[in-house]
Amino acid sequence: MFTRQLLVLGPELQERIFSLNVLVAGCGALGTATLEMLTRLGVGKITVIDADIVEVSNIHRTHFFKREDVGKPKAEVCVRRAREIGSGTQLEAILDIVDETNAESLVKGKDFVFDALDSVNSRLILNDACVKNGVPLIYGGISGEYGSAMYVSEDGPCLSCFMTPMEQVDSCETIGTTVTTVTLVASLQVQMMVNALRGEIPKGLYYVDGRGLSLQALDIKKNSLCEACSLHEFRYLKGIKTNCGLIRVKFEPPSLERPFVTRTSDGLIICHENCFKKLGRE
Repeated sequence: MFTRQLLVLGPELQERIFSLNVLVAGCGALGTATLEMLTRLGVGKITVIDADIVEVSNIHRTHFFKREDVGKPKAEVCVRRAREIGSGTQLEAILDIVDETNAESLVKGKDFVFDALDSVNSRLILNDACVKNGVPLIYGGISGEYGSAMYVSEDGPCLSCFMTPMEQVDSCETIGTTVTTVTLVASLQVQMMVNALRGEIPKGLYYVDGRGLSLQALDIKKNSLCEACSLHEFRYLKGIKTNCGLIRVKFEPPSLERPFVTRTSDGLIICHENCFKKLGRE
């Protein structure tokens, strides 16, 4: 299956890819594209975490979702479609969110963590967990026809060097994108992993302008006052208020059906084994 790829990567690098244990955090537009590429590369084990369900608005910009998937858990759909590729990758779906209760346990033992989240606050928690545990984090972000990607190591710079928590509803709920931009950013993220395996650690923040057809590498300096990579305080692992996307809630669903979904006055309740409230949408 990998004969053409071996001509480019060589057997030694391909064997390293086969042995990798990777986490993809988020399985929406960016997560599906990243997961597909990693599976086709032959990554040995991939864990996907997402507690959301597929919506009609997801379909146009995602690589795996179809209309028949609407209402189904994103992570389970992602894993099912990735298995159909037949690369031999071991795949696991976790129906949960990334927050301070589980971030460290999720990243421990992983060779790489891919950030495909759509909330700055969740990203900062994941960044803290990766920097604290010495696991490379590969960030990806999208806004319209523009995107960015960055390789984060424990030595920094890291996302906390230039990102701050969002107090209002995050832009993920109001700014759209296209499948072309999603694919460009996912390609950058996965190529960063491949380059890192070669010993060529990517430096800086890569900014892609899909409309202008340009790629620019921005020099990001380590912030000497960064609470993560410089001061090692990791305050976001102690908790951070989230006003966008899914949050963990206590709720007793009246039915054993899973996923159980019901709308409330201030959001959408989604229950798997645990329950979550989806904020920031009408």
